[in-house]
Amino acid sequence: MAKMMLTFFLLLSPTVAFAQNSKSISVIDYIKIKDGKRAEALFFYESNWKKYRDVALAKGFIRSYHLLANTSPQVKEYDLMLITEYADENQSRLSEERFSQIIKELAPQGPKLLDDLKPADFRVNVSSVTTETIFSSHP
Repeated sequence: MAKMMLTFFLLLSPTVAFAQNSKSISVIDYIKIKDGKRAEALFFYESNWKKYRDVALAKGFIRSYHLLANTSPQVKEYDLMLITEYADENQSRLSEERFSQIIKELAPQGPKLLDDLKPADFRVNVSSVTTETIFSSHP
């Protein structure tokens, strides 16, 4: 009986260790576009936020990213969701330092803007949440 339990534990332990180490972390920002300035907001995110994440993805600093548009007419609190997924807590913890370096390299003069409107002129970050993945369709 003890031998069977030991065998079961040894077979199960790599699975448990993998499950505990594979929990990704996502940061989700909920954005409200101000005064119908959708073109300015999308330009900003595509010309800056996306480019920074493309570099971070290529360097293995993040696992994925998504910019999602809210299409539910009953939800009026936000228009966009910006999601950055990190492979684990360590990647998430290093994100500020890593993104600061990427931004210095790609945009030393500051972000690219449409019509010289500053981000505060066309968007509000309504909320930012950090989540931990319980299970997912990808490893």
